Amino acid sequence: MSRFTFRFRLLALFLAMFPSALVGQEQKGCQFNILGTWQSPAEGQINRTRERFESNGQVTELSRKGSQWQATGQSTYKLDDAKAPKSLTLTAIDKDKNKDKDKGGVPSASSTLEIKTFDDGLFVTAPAGSLGAPPTRWTRVDSQRYFVVLAAGKGDPGFGAAGFAMLIKTDGVHTQRHAFGVYPVVNPLERHPVLGVIPGKIRKQFDHEPAADSGAMLRLEVTAGPYNRALDVLKTWERRASENTLLYTVPYLNNAVYLNQLVTSLNETGVLEWKGGTPCSETIRLQRLTWLLDDPIMTKHNLTQTPYYLFRTLRQLNSSLNLSDSKFQAALAGDQSSSVAISSR
Repeated sequence: MSRFTFRFRLLALFLAMFPSALVGQEQKGCQFNILGTWQSPAEGQINRTRERFESNGQVTELSRKGSQWQATGQSTYKLDDAKAPKSLTLTAIDKDKNKDKDKGGVPSASSTLEIKTFDDGLFVTAPAGSLGAPPTRWTRVDSQRYFVVLAAGKGDPGFGAAGFAMLIKTDGVHTQRHAFGVYPVVNPLERHPVLGVIPGKIRKQFDHEPAADSGAMLRLEVTAGPYNRALDVLKTWERRASENTLLYTVPYLNNAVYLNQLVTSLNETGVLEWKGGTPCSETIRLQRLTWLLDDPIMTKHNLTQTPYYLFRTLRQLNSSLNLSDSKFQAALAGDQSSSVAISSR
């Protein structure tokens, strides 16, 4: 047995002996609340349509007329399960067939949609019983926009570099940023890594995509669900750092566990629990760290460079979702035309 394999097995055994690495506050399951206004963006569509679901069981179709959204149709709706639905039934109301305003029109034929997946701020439907029919992705109309930035320098095998996750929420005027992970402290007397809130001067080093292989970055626009789950993970580890209750004495190991939880939370809820989470809509294609002998990152690279190789892999898996420098800056400034696809596979 090689020295590396022996050392790696010891690490895996150490993590297995202390499952608190994945234990924390209990998280709720994937949340769904259909009330509100939803939009289904269509490629090349000039006049988009919105649907406003109300608590009285009615849904109003809205179409843009100039700069205003106006009601152009009305239906009733019914979910088979309000909290964890699998189907949505819509029944159009034809007001032309009934002039009695008190009755509000005559119901027409109903149509049922299968709900393929859902999350807070997102659900995907397809016509029931229609095999091969393309799905429709609905996103909640939200004054806020949400972003996840995964950034890491490559550094050297012995010391690594900064590796962190940054979560951003903005309405185009006010912006909140939360950044946490490992960053280096270097001065004439010492050089050591710190796990904590990332200083502004470190964040600014990743205002633009790293050149060549000097670093790795993935910038995503997400909906409220994955953003809030990731924020729960980030705040849990931020609290551990401030209270000096981190799980391990090695900053790189704490950071690897934290980043693994945060990335996984984009697709799942309950990732702070030892037995894993409940799948939600698939925000990104995942690469999990398992600490097992078949882990393609942990077995091949030093712990100091885990963030770089993890984020590089995630960028390769989700290249079509990555926000370029120009699109990212435009989105932060509130340019709605700069939005990109939020994957739901």
